[in-house]
Amino acid sequence: MALTKIQGQNIQDYAIDTNKLSNTAVSAFAQSLAPKVTTVNVANSAYTVLDDTAVNIGGGYIVVTGSDFQSGAIVLVDTTQATSTTFVNSTTLRAELPAKSAASYNIYVVNPDGGTGIRVNGVTFSGTPTWVTSSPLSNQLANTSFNVSLSATSATSYSNTTALPAGTQLLSNGYFYGTVTIGAETTYSFTVRATDAENQDADKTFNVTVTVAPQYQLWLWGRNNFGQLGFNDIVDRSSPVQVGSGTNWNLVSIGSYNTMATKTDGTLWTWGYNIRGQLGLGDTVYRSSPVQVGSGTNWNLVNIGEYSTIATKTNGTLWTWGGNIRGQLGFNDIVHRSSPVQVGSGTNWNLVSIGTSYNTIATKTDGTLWTWGSNQRGQLGFNDIVDRSSPVQVGSGTNWNLVSIGAYNTIATKTDGTLWIWGYNNNGQLGLGNIVDRSSPVQVGSGTTWSEVSIGVYNTIATKTDGTLWIWGRNDHGQLGLNDRVYRSSPVQVGSGTTWSKVSIGFYNTIATKTDGTLWTWGRNNRGQLGFNDIVNRSSPVQIGSGTTWSKVSIGKYNTIATRTA
Repeated sequence: MALTKIQGQNIQDYAIDTNKLSNTAVSAFAQSLAPKVTTVNVANSAYTVLDDTAVNIGGGYIVVTGSDFQSGAIVLVDTTQATSTTFVNSTTLRAELPAKSAASYNIYVVNPDGGTGIRVNGVTFSGTPTWVTSSPLSNQLANTSFNVSLSATSATSYSNTTALPAGTQLLSNGYFYGTVTIGAETTYSFTVRATDAENQDADKTFNVTVTVAPQYQLWLWGRNNFGQLGFNDIVDRSSPVQVGSGTNWNLVSIGSYNTMATKTDGTLWTWGYNIRGQLGLGDTVYRSSPVQVGSGTNWNLVNIGEYSTIATKTNGTLWTWGGNIRGQLGFNDIVHRSSPVQVGSGTNWNLVSIGTSYNTIATKTDGTLWTWGSNQRGQLGFNDIVDRSSPVQVGSGTNWNLVSIGAYNTIATKTDGTLWIWGYNNNGQLGLGNIVDRSSPVQVGSGTTWSEVSIGVYNTIATKTDGTLWIWGRNDHGQLGLNDRVYRSSPVQVGSGTTWSKVSIGFYNTIATKTDGTLWTWGRNNRGQLGFNDIVNRSSPVQIGSGTTWSKVSIGKYNTIATRTA
């Protein structure tokens, strides 16, 4: 008999004298020419066998083992010849494979004499993981918990191949988290391996810089009749005084007679007036120095009003407590709470603000806007004056940004830089050129560069992205900063400065910082709340001292709070 062509190659004819050999002998001789393929293993370019169960779709390497391989044998992937085949010995071949689509293929070994062996579905091609997360990772704060989700396409597990920063861990799902305890800024480098279901992997080296947060001191001044200044007494101060010696204060908020702040370790502290349990300490006892609320270390944003308090945690949950006479706590009732209680089960709450007259506003991370509580002036934005005792979405918009709620009015920006306002407008505090109340959001002008915002009881303040400062509303104590006592019902620029930064407006007074870290106040000063060591009103911005490290600020009815770097 004669062996015919295989894959287009001429194979030597072998003549067999069937007169001299039995049929059994002929069959045995023919079978001896056919190679047998036992295993196909994925390898690297050095032909070291890997634990991978697939070859990359871009091509790769395999080691074929079996028996009766001949020198010059070729390997086929279905009908495609391997890029190269190397004969090692009669039981081992090495082959470089070309690119193929993701699928399983038969492997053929064809000897020069035409003998052919097959391994059905002998090799699988599949894409290897491709890293989605880029390096360097965003900077993280020392001594503060953080988390980053690392991701690669088709990966089913992740592991580090070099040491991680001390104090961190990497879970098999790519969740990288922890707390790095250091005293100076440090950049770390570590390598992570992403592995897919076929044990194919891809390594990536990540860099992350851990920075040391500025050390913030806490300063208060003004009225202190309920100990809201935190000095363990009820003595007023008319210039800034540091509270204790701590340098790890973070966010701050001051109400009419009470105060709230977080520390960089995520703890929450309150003090002052507590008639409705708004301090969150499980009672109605006043405090004249800071007291920690519970033992939690994941408090995030905070805001305190006259009788009620709102806060979020780093896990996106929302918590309220204190007075609830108009349903401002959001629990579908009017029952007061003297300890923090979670509002619903949502984990995507974002910015929050609680007013001095029983109303609340918040955004979610999806850009939606929610309000609840008192609504006698339409300040909730639902085109009516009906109170709500649980959160209700305002419209269907998903691009709300910064928010602030006052006594009977509300202000917010959108991600497009527009400014929106609604509620009580008896003093022109809505900035719409009149004194007509609005019960649903109305845009202020057509500008698209609004930035920071704060609304008080009778007046409003905002900055633009160019650093200019704008103000409007009531002005009987010069709180608009325009060197007069004339009310404005439309936004008016304060001076010509372009370096204004953080702003807060109270009942009759105003505070702001500039980008150079200086601190400025103006308006009513009957309790020394402006910080000038007197009780003289100012109708234009005046700098407090010469300090250039002021940071976060909040001004209440008669008192003021601020942080500054140590």
